[in-house]
Amino acid sequence: MNDHVFIKDLKPDSKVEDIYLLKLIGLRDKKNGGQYLLLKLADMSGEIMGMMWDKIHGIVDKVKPGDFVKVKFRVQVYNNNLQAVVSKIEKIDDKEIENTEMFFPSSEVPAETLYKTLMAFVEENVKDDFIKQLVERVYNDPEIKPNILKAPAAKSLHHAYRGGYLEHVLTLLRLAKQVMEIYPFLNKDIVYAGILFHDIGKLWELSYQREFNYTTEGRLLGHIAIEYEFVTDKIKEIPDFPEDYKLHIQHIILSHHGELEFGSPKRPKTPEALLVATIDNLDAKMNAMKQAIEADTQSDHPDWTPYLPMFERVVFKKRP
Repeated sequence: MNDHVFIKDLKPDSKVEDIYLLKLIGLRDKKNGGQYLLLKLADMSGEIMGMMWDKIHGIVDKVKPGDFVKVKFRVQVYNNNLQAVVSKIEKIDDKEIENTEMFFPSSEVPAETLYKTLMAFVEENVKDDFIKQLVERVYNDPEIKPNILKAPAAKSLHHAYRGGYLEHVLTLLRLAKQVMEIYPFLNKDIVYAGILFHDIGKLWELSYQREFNYTTEGRLLGHIAIEYEFVTDKIKEIPDFPEDYKLHIQHIILSHHGELEFGSPKRPKTPEALLVATIDNLDAKMNAMKQAIEADTQSDHPDWTPYLPMFERVVFKKRP
């Protein structure tokens, strides 16, 4: 796998035979009758859509999303995007893959490093013993920590890569520390607690062992409901945990999406909740814009990204 052809390096008219992660496969109807296979292939560098027009009988019974597959294809340009015209696809046993991490997008900083930096931040900056105990009870839990290290912060919109959850939370902690120097009336420990728990439900809302998707629990409940119940239960485990702390943390969890139309059960009604919701939105959008600018995606103009639904606009790629 040392000579793996990464998706970001694919060029029009190139011919490739290599191993990728299969993220999507399904039968589609041709306009003139018959069917073809629609595919999505991925590695740590990106994704590419593909079509297989011939010899497709029985393939959907042999491979499924999440499988490693050896694929033979030709690269073409369609609607200003690269796509793979596949002629052969077969499943590869996981044991044949020397380094599975090369197939999954990850944070630029190793997740273990992000985790240690986050815990050091908590140790240095969180002063209240009750809140520090709550954080340690969750983030040091041996059943939870492996998921903290792997989880993205979202399925696709922002920080959608392994370690993305930690990267997002750590960025918010650093942002909050700077902002609270300007607004010293804020309760710092409540803000830090709100940040550390505002997305903890993502650990159960999303599946991220292979392709990123929503779990059944995630689809039925969503991360806000999941984390509200989870954090409330954890607080009950701590004797004499202050009731007003619990109420403020719960409110941040319920209001961190900012507006009702964005899925927030409540709108921020405390300064601490308003700060968390504001910087959460800021970091999500800055990361999404950064990823769009850096993506090697074909578009109508080399200086502009394709249309981005999150922003309802295209974004200028050239930096001053």
